[in-house]
Amino acid sequence: MRDEQQVLDNMPASLASFYSHKIAMVRTAIADYLPTSIDAAFFECVTGEQPLYDQDYAAMYASIVEPTQEYLAASGKVLRPILAAIVLEAYGTHSDRMGSFLGAIEVMEDSSIMMDDYIDNSGLRRGIPCAHIAHGFPLANIASCTGFALSHYVFYRNVHGFSESKARRLLDAVAWEHVQMAYGQLEELYWTESDVNNVNESQYFQQVIARCAFLSFRGPLHYAAIIADGPRTDLPTLTRLGEYLLLGYHIKGDDLDMSPDSPAWGKIAGEDITTGRRTLLINHTLAVANNDDRVTIERIIASRTEDEEEKKLVYNLILKYKSFEHTREIAVRFHEKCYGCIDSLQVDGGHKTLLREFADFAILKRRV
Repeated sequence: MRDEQQVLDNMPASLASFYSHKIAMVRTAIADYLPTSIDAAFFECVTGEQPLYDQDYAAMYASIVEPTQEYLAASGKVLRPILAAIVLEAYGTHSDRMGSFLGAIEVMEDSSIMMDDYIDNSGLRRGIPCAHIAHGFPLANIASCTGFALSHYVFYRNVHGFSESKARRLLDAVAWEHVQMAYGQLEELYWTESDVNNVNESQYFQQVIARCAFLSFRGPLHYAAIIADGPRTDLPTLTRLGEYLLLGYHIKGDDLDMSPDSPAWGKIAGEDITTGRRTLLINHTLAVANNDDRVTIERIIASRTEDEEEKKLVYNLILKYKSFEHTREIAVRFHEKCYGCIDSLQVDGGHKTLLREFADFAILKRRV
């Protein structure tokens, strides 16, 4: 598990105080969401019915829940449930009463990360072997898909007993997000598998929003506002805030992949090169490089190499064309857009401060 004191040391003051106050509750909620064993009661809770014949609950646990719990145990900063808790309280709902919702947000995130890892054939996640390395590709596939489905039973089983209209609004939001995520995943896969080297920045931003905004920040913001009866006029602003937060956060993450700021990164440096992913760094360098350098980058990215010297060559070309400076400038612009969204929300000044500090931490201060 990540050293929480290191997380707190890098957080602005108000956010650090909120995080310290809520993190134990959030971690308990995450642990409670997925059981330490599967039995008939849990199956009935999730599906709403008893099985017709016998179930092998031990097999279900080992193949579905255990790999997901391994990711949860190697915990990240748990930012998504914390952001959801801020929004719940900004609109007057005690986050402590929404434990299943907060737990679901993190299970949703970690099961999707497992999916990304086997798509990319990554080696490590948060310092531990990825699920497909530890358990094999077939099981990682099933575990990630089913874990992701389990993260939604809080909505389709209406665990918190919301009104029929609110439950329907939440399910509508979930369904819309799933379609968006599928488009984004397919687009990135196509670019990677087809070695597309002319993706412009506008296309890249929209792909990232479609693929990741739901799971990173747009989903937690949107769902929490619906649950807490936030003004409907705030929902489009929260949607944009989630997208701008995601873009700034994602760009910083791509930069960290090429240049980790700590051994605690828990991943292999330059993994985006090995997977053939065209990040903003790579796309910018391809766009501005001279012909010889462009050919070199295209060759190395297409090779999916793990060779450190080859990866270092791409890194040096990124430095040569000042692509880090370019992506940092873009991240700052998205950070400014976040502030604009936050200023227009109908919440009190204290919660606006928390949201601004969250944007600071996620974009400007993001580390491993």
